Amino acid sequence: MNIKLIAITFVAISAGISCRQDEKLSKKEKLIESLTDEKDAIVDTATGEAFYPLKELDLSERDKKAKTRITYTKTEVDLGTVTEGEKVKHTFEFKNTGNAPLIIYSAYGSCGCTVPKFSREPIAPGAKGQINVEFDSEGRSGANTKTVTVNANTVPAATTLTFTVQVKPK
Repeated sequence: MNIKLIAITFVAISAGISCRQDEKLSKKEKLIESLTDEKDAIVDTATGEAFYPLKELDLSERDKKAKTRITYTKTEVDLGTVTEGEKVKHTFEFKNTGNAPLIIYSAYGSCGCTVPKFSREPIAPGAKGQINVEFDSEGRSGANTKTVTVNANTVPAATTLTFTVQVKPK
């Protein structure tokens, strides 16, 4: 037994993860459905067997098991030209194209000049939503390309929205 497996087994035992032999398959299937990319391995403490659920699934199977998906109308926009000091607002629209409620955990801008706002309420399958972004052009003369990273219960878990804006000096 290698050191990594021993460490994983210890963590699994500490977390109280256990499986009886006759429940192994059903437990494994339940774990596969609930895991995300951040999880590495699961260890059956009864047998010491480690398995890597997401590595066992091919991408098409993994996508089928995805909780939900987010589809944006546009992920990149040009906001044109503004005078330094103006605040520019844009709304990125999206639709929940999955089969479960969409939950946005966080959205953050690439710098302090870009502030996204979004609803923390779950968005039903087929429903639409939006992420409102405000860019403060103060001290940002010239060409600007900014991003907003959105983290949600989707595959992939993070998506990036991009906008460009040309800022004329005062």
